[in-house]
Amino acid sequence: MLDFKQSIDRESEGLEVEKSWTQTNIYLHFCLFFAMWIAARLCIALIENQIPIGLTTDLMEVAFKTAIMVGLAVIWLNRNQRGLWLENRKLYQFEFPVVFWLLLALFIGYLGIDMWVKFHGFHFHSNVINSGQFFGSTICAGVTEELLFRGFFMNSLLKHHSFWPANIIQVILFQLSHVPLYLIEGLSLMGWFSNVLTVVPLGLIFGWIFYRSKSLWPSTILHCVWDAGILLFLS
Repeated sequence: MLDFKQSIDRESEGLEVEKSWTQTNIYLHFCLFFAMWIAARLCIALIENQIPIGLTTDLMEVAFKTAIMVGLAVIWLNRNQRGLWLENRKLYQFEFPVVFWLLLALFIGYLGIDMWVKFHGFHFHSNVINSGQFFGSTICAGVTEELLFRGFFMNSLLKHHSFWPANIIQVILFQLSHVPLYLIEGLSLMGWFSNVLTVVPLGLIFGWIFYRSKSLWPSTILHCVWDAGILLFLS
């Protein structure tokens, strides 16, 4: 079997590389994740109907999300090491370009202005621990979703596409992963539209900063700041 260096040499020599098989596997992996995530969401909804919403349901959702998203990402990253744009060991290198700090300031500023407009002053969620979303929104979503969607899916797609096609494909997958929640919660058409208008731009930003920094830390921090800000100051 060709080692990594030989594979690179083959590409540089213009020899045909079996891209279609790898891309097919990427999409099949997403389908597997999607099926598991639908089942998990149904289980979460069923359990939440039986017990009060609070810290218990919050930790339960964190457990489901971590087991599925982190579990699959770790397995797939190790199995697809030769098909990654950025090596596993470099995913969490400490790289914070200037644009990350600008985006962080922009996120905080936007959330602050939105809070002020909505509540006419400073506002903080009065019972956030028992909201059923505290750990899931402030930490879990950012860490798990960035590892799976930017760390694995986009990382794999970048081996076969230039930046923008890879970024657009990963954000479509990212948006699709939110569909089970929309269906279970019975969102209205306007609710779907509003969520898509939020998730898609954010997914593109997270994909771009991952590509720009060659690290998951910037996108993970931005993701956590956004979700935490929405929960703590805008709900």
